Amino acid sequence: MQERTLRKAMDAGADYCDIRVERKHGLSLELKDGELREAIPGDESGMCIRVLFNGAWGHCSVNDLSAKATERAMDTAVTLARARAGRIKPSEKVRLSPLKHEKKSVIRKLGRNPHDIPLEEKHRLLLEINGALTAIPEVRSVTALYGDGTKCMHFISSEGADIYTEVTRVVASGRVVVKNENGALGGRAAVGGTSGYGIFSDEDPVEKAVAAARSAIVTLSGKKAPSGRFPVVADPVLTGVFAHEAIGHAVEGDIVVSGDSCLQGMFGKMVGSPLVTLVDDPTIPGAFGSFPYDDEGVQARRKVLIDKGRMTGYITDRESAFRLKTESNGAARAESYCVRPIVRMSNTFIEKGDAASKELFEGIRLGIYALGSRGGQVDTAKGSFQFSCKEAFLIENGEVTSPLRNLALSGIILETLKNVEAVGRDITVREPGYCGKGQTVAVGDGGPHIRISSVAVGGG
Repeated sequence: MQERTLRKAMDAGADYCDIRVERKHGLSLELKDGELREAIPGDESGMCIRVLFNGAWGHCSVNDLSAKATERAMDTAVTLARARAGRIKPSEKVRLSPLKHEKKSVIRKLGRNPHDIPLEEKHRLLLEINGALTAIPEVRSVTALYGDGTKCMHFISSEGADIYTEVTRVVASGRVVVKNENGALGGRAAVGGTSGYGIFSDEDPVEKAVAAARSAIVTLSGKKAPSGRFPVVADPVLTGVFAHEAIGHAVEGDIVVSGDSCLQGMFGKMVGSPLVTLVDDPTIPGAFGSFPYDDEGVQARRKVLIDKGRMTGYITDRESAFRLKTESNGAARAESYCVRPIVRMSNTFIEKGDAASKELFEGIRLGIYALGSRGGQVDTAKGSFQFSCKEAFLIENGEVTSPLRNLALSGIILETLKNVEAVGRDITVREPGYCGKGQTVAVGDGGPHIRISSVAVGGG
């Protein structure tokens, strides 16, 4: 049926057409202060049809997979593409980078398929998270969450692509509010991946949630953070947030070609310390942001974006790749069949270096040890960032000492990259998350400990 629909689009004069059929099924649970508030199984299916006509996209999504609905959706996509083609400037016309399409089926193997795990066992995991957290005297509120889901995607195109993939994700998290005489503060921790339910044996979400609660308690007892510029040692979680938010978005191809990136025109130039190598890699086994093929049928691949300080690549889909005179590296992702794919990250991190943990702190007379993130802001066009740290400590004469309260870091992205003066041997790329960019997709980030010679610090 889909092949006939593709032929119809091309017979109508389209330059290109693709069809993405998706089916998703999964489960979400929410336990609030020991009470099960939600237990929601979910199933959805639908298709997205894209048509390229004289440099303009036409797009239509439907949740009816019948032959009649597919034909109507194709007619709508062709009509929209034709209408838009007459209104866009020649410089705005879409062109796609060349691609040798494949016929492939990839189903990720799972150690323990979460769909085979009884609901009672998943509920019991949330009760364990809740019990461990409520046993801490300072804890006032606990929310324990569980989710699993499998996305089955069949992609075909007028260029001959025929790709079928299945990816299953699972995640468990604990959110907590702690309170003492110094005030109240929230904390959160999550464990998730694409390797199946067994990930909870490799990394215990209960222990991680308890650590997040104790981190919040320590932060509440902290003293006011100093203001000024200081050397900063960032933990792997904060390193990952910087890699994703500050640098990763700035190298996304659509942001670069729109002129909203501080890294536009920087290809081949030194943009950071020779110690910094930045990678986006959707092929990491078991990582939360991993996938085998993107939503344009392009095979996922490891992308070295900054190599020893030198800008060496962008994150691209086929459209931005053409404008950047390169090839797509498999970064077109859509939240669901309802929306068109756009350029997105996967697992983004700074590669490990050769510094031992102790070396990162040596020689710092007065500095900051910053851990995790409570959020922040990034302006990719201006090249600036501001992050609030989850936890922070003073470094005095090479030793980690007093906890600090509500510390925030801010600076210029390229300046901060160039100020990286040590990169640790330890590396963690296991932080699961969801990145919003108009659409939400699963991502991972991380890295090693890094030391930055000078960062603007404030808060308290």
